[in-house]
Amino acid sequence: MAKPTYQQIHTDVPLTNISIAYTPGTFIAPNVFPMVPVQKISNKYFIYTKSDWLRREASTRAPGTRSARGDYGLTTSNYVCIEYGMGKGVPDEIVDNADDPLKPLVEATQWVTNQIMLEQEANVAGIAFGTGWSTSATPSTLWSNDTSDPLGDIETGMNTVVGTIGQVANTGVIGRGLWRYLKNHPDMVDRIKYGATPGSPAVVTLQAIAALAGLDSIQVGLAINDTGQEGATSTIAYLWGNHLLLEYVPSGPSLMTPAAGYLFTYQNRVISRFREEQERQDVVEAIQSWVAVLTAADAGYFIKSAA
Repeated sequence: MAKPTYQQIHTDVPLTNISIAYTPGTFIAPNVFPMVPVQKISNKYFIYTKSDWLRREASTRAPGTRSARGDYGLTTSNYVCIEYGMGKGVPDEIVDNADDPLKPLVEATQWVTNQIMLEQEANVAGIAFGTGWSTSATPSTLWSNDTSDPLGDIETGMNTVVGTIGQVANTGVIGRGLWRYLKNHPDMVDRIKYGATPGSPAVVTLQAIAALAGLDSIQVGLAINDTGQEGATSTIAYLWGNHLLLEYVPSGPSLMTPAAGYLFTYQNRVISRFREEQERQDVVEAIQSWVAVLTAADAGYFIKSAA
């Protein structure tokens, strides 16, 4: 007697509890350069002359005489925010015929949001890991080599920053491509193992490395970027490369405080949805206006191409 085949008794349909999608990774741009909300697309900010505040000019005063007189200089610099936008059309037919768990309008919102955040991440990474810093160096022995001295290289950078601006660098920014060598370096493992619970492995964490370096935090750039054209072979690489930046930044906008960089933001990210009747589709659009500015080139030390 003939039995029904599997294909006769079951019709394949999409699973509703899983789907596969890719995002570039955790974004760290606002942690690298604090966000500064601004009311105008362009404006100025004041810069006090550093040497006037660090030079010793006070002197002894004899009774009945004037105190020594001095002054400090003041200049300005500009920012100009740039608006970025990304839209995605969602035809009515796609919405009406999408199977569970697809939600075309929701997914379009997530996609355009991701596009804007990836653009901002690339923008900040290009400046933070760029050529604008007053001091930068490539280790004489790269950190991918176990005989290298990453803690010594970091201490050189820390000493340079505090010796230049009078503030200790409080934030480290490292690319994932370099972090893999730093966290497995024998010097790091050897230093951290003494704090491990007996019988437990020495786990090299961001917090542990930050503590060794004297930093409040270390941000690891995980974002990746596909530079290949649509339909062509993918060319994927880390946005943040094999570098480490040691910087001093306040936790937020601050007066009379050095800051390695700021993310001036005129328009926070806005998601809108509007109708294109002729195309019979809704468009989901994300816009945001910002500019990343290296505001104090001497408040950072750039360790470049360390692996």
